[in-house]
Formats: sequence, structure tokens, C-alpha cells
Amino acid sequence: MRALVDTGAPFTLFDRGTGEALGIDFSRQGAERYLHKIAGGQYLAQVETVVLRLTPFDDLWWETQVSFFLDDWGMPFAGLLGQEGFLDRWVVTFNRYDNYFIVEEPESFKGRLPPDPFEVFESRDLGWKDQP
Repeated sequence: MRALVDTGAPFTLFDRGTGEALGIDFSRQGAERYLHKIAGGQYLAQVETVVLRLTPFDDLWWETQVSFFLDDWGMPFAGLLGQEGFLDRWVVTFNRYDNYFIVEEPESFKGRLPPDPFEVFESRDLGWKDQP
């Protein structure tokens, strides 16, 4: 199904149809529910813990909490991959010029970064820190 990577969405949200396809019981007593404000409307959603997977990369999966809307929210995609549930697990690099994005594990991304100059400075024993 199609989902939009949304850096401005605080949570990961999917439509009711996706929840039904996953077997979510929307009539369950005591289910955790929240009101989400999105796209100019307010929508009640039920929170469930599910496994998400990025196709075609079957090795990219994780268990997380997702909110499933109780009513139709009228968007042309099934969900939003937001800050909690997606962006807190993966590093996403967007390249608008070439029209693509990359999803990778944080360790892979950090491995390509140059050393932080402040951390390098702090780790050096310059001999003058302990002098009066």
C-alpha cells in the first residue's frame, strides 16, 4: 500500500481499511484511542502495535504503535509514516533534484558522517584543562 513519509506528522497513521486488512478489532472494549488533527479535520484513531515492513526490502521491518483512523480520512494514500513509528527508527534522506529518497539504519548513516569537531576537540588531552 502507499504511504507518505511525512516529517511533519508526529505519529504514524493509517486508514481504517488498512487496519481491517490487518485484522484490527475496532469494536474492542478499552482500545486506546486519540483524536488527531490532520489536513484541516479531526479524526478519531485507534492505537495498535503492528509490524511494518518496507517492500521490496523484506529485511526492513519493525514493530511499532500505529494509529488507525476509525472513519475515512479522504486521502489518496493509505497512511502517513511519521516521526513516532517510522522516523524514530530510520534515517530518511530526500533528494528532490533527482526525485528519490533513501531509507537506512541510523548506524549506516552515522558511519558516513565526518567526525564532530567539538567531540574531537573534547577527546584530546591538551594538558591545559587541569592547570590553575
